[in-house]
Amino acid sequence: MREAPIAWFRPFRNRFEHSGLGEFSARFARDERGVTAILYGVMFTALLLGAAAAIDYGRAVHDKFEQQSALDAATLAASHRLGLDDQDATGLIKANKFFAANMPDGSTAHITSLTMDSVNGEVHATSSNSVGTTLLKMSSAGEARRDHINVGTSSRVVKGDGTLEVALVLDNSGSMNSDMPDLKTAAKNLVSVVFTGASSDKVKVGVVPFSASVNVGASHASASWMDTGAASSIHSEDFSATKSRFDLFTGLGVTWGGCVAARPSPYDVQDTAASTGTPDTMFVPMFAPDEPDDANASAAGYSSYPNNYISDYGGTCPAATQVCVKFNKKKNTCSQYGNATMPVAEAQSRLCKYSGATVSGSGPNHMCTTTAILPLTQTKATVNTAIDAMAATGYTNIPDGTMWGWRVLSPGEPFSEGRAYSDSDNKKILVIMTDGDNTYPHESNHNKS
Repeated sequence: MREAPIAWFRPFRNRFEHSGLGEFSARFARDERGVTAILYGVMFTALLLGAAAAIDYGRAVHDKFEQQSALDAATLAASHRLGLDDQDATGLIKANKFFAANMPDGSTAHITSLTMDSVNGEVHATSSNSVGTTLLKMSSAGEARRDHINVGTSSRVVKGDGTLEVALVLDNSGSMNSDMPDLKTAAKNLVSVVFTGASSDKVKVGVVPFSASVNVGASHASASWMDTGAASSIHSEDFSATKSRFDLFTGLGVTWGGCVAARPSPYDVQDTAASTGTPDTMFVPMFAPDEPDDANASAAGYSSYPNNYISDYGGTCPAATQVCVKFNKKKNTCSQYGNATMPVAEAQSRLCKYSGATVSGSGPNHMCTTTAILPLTQTKATVNTAIDAMAATGYTNIPDGTMWGWRVLSPGEPFSEGRAYSDSDNKKILVIMTDGDNTYPHESNHNKS
């Protein structure tokens, strides 16, 4: 019974086998040549998509790198406005300019936010850009299609952990008169920026006003670094004998103004500590000598001297020899006698004339026109007060101002508020604001100035 269906089907099976279709079907089942082509097609598509993604994402990464560099520069630039009244507006303007200048032409990247935190001394910024794709857009469709890649960066500038010392060397000469308001504004803006976000022990600022000379402060008259004993080689150069300039001030009843002369070379451009063992390292009070009277000047062929403030025959000097200054030829007699003239160098160098004389004119503090140095201080208001007190008058001696800026920063005397040079976490910065011209009056006399 069970064999009947098989017997019934066998003729058809035999026919199928004899026709060759069975052999074709078997060969088709065994053929693998098409499989390789399909695998290559799938693999090529995947590789193309991967290459497209790599190229487009590589462009995005490059754009992110450019953005980050530009944003770092922009944030740093904006930090220069931190602490100013207009910090938010001008900080953003400056940041945008620096950002655009550091990005390639045609870039659509832009700053999306900028926060100026003057309390903590920080600036935060973010930027963004939409980078269009090329291959990735062409090799994908549907949800996988990417027409662009969003790229963003952020940057933060904060006050450092180190300490800072700044000496402001400010030109107070007469040529700065019209520029003095701008100089004061610039100096106070710098002070605001420096002190913003800094703890009280992190920042110190000093002020060195200068013109023809620098005023170290009359309170330092008896300081250990002052040449009170006339030991320096320049102390008595204007006088006929060795004499302390402080004694001359006392003899005239005039208080020393606080200005000092430049030290002899090479100490004029060095920060060598003052030492009595090396007299030329000591600081000499500036004393403008009384210049010759008009009669003595005229006899020497000069019109007059600009700083003649006492008589060449005054003080304890002996009475002048009387000579005939007007002779009557008809009567053959002298009709008028006067003081005998003397050489201008001798007249100027006389020490006797300073004792008890009464000063008329500029006096011995001639050319000492600036306010005193403000040593390094941690108080912002004190610095601003010193800046406000400045006035433009006198001539210009930039090297002298520069040297006193250095001495203000120095850890040693005359001003010892500066930190040690060995403090690697401390930075010392000297800022000079000037119109750039050294000027000192030239006179047609034996002094030449």
